[in-house]
Amino acid sequence: MNLNKLFKLLIDLAFFLMIPIVVFFPGTILYILIFPEQSIINVNIPFTESGFGGKALLFTLAFFALFLLFFFGFYQLRKFAGLLLKGKLFSKEVVLCTRKAGRFFTACALGSFLFVSVNAILTNSGRFSITFGSSNFNLLLFLLIVGVLFLLLSDAFRKALALKEENDLTV
Repeated sequence: MNLNKLFKLLIDLAFFLMIPIVVFFPGTILYILIFPEQSIINVNIPFTESGFGGKALLFTLAFFALFLLFFFGFYQLRKFAGLLLKGKLFSKEVVLCTRKAGRFFTACALGSFLFVSVNAILTNSGRFSITFGSSNFNLLLFLLIVGVLFLLLSDAFRKALALKEENDLTV
């Protein structure tokens, strides 16, 4: 199997597995707000000891906003994979897709770092610790690296496109 096809297939699979989360998450939160004593949905959200109040709602909305940033970045990655499969590697669309994906992933990673830090401070009585090994910190750092990588790729594709256009004019 061609690597471009495999890449596009894996990106599409991951993207379509994220769609139910984007669609059903707001409804689930609304259901929990309307029926706080429900036992159908087991939520693992901080600040819910005294019911689903303002802090828990703020926590959940911030988490969903960060997930949407990741989802939109993945959508741009999916568009990039489609252009790659069509052989349109040196085009303005590729430059835009990689730039947008890089911005979304970087914003998601930086927002998540802030989110995790504030959450650790609020839930651990002002104590903040970083665990080593396989942790959320490693995953967020990886996401930040991926975001910056896409920004670098965008710049490289922009320069390659300029060279290609210049080359096409000289022929």
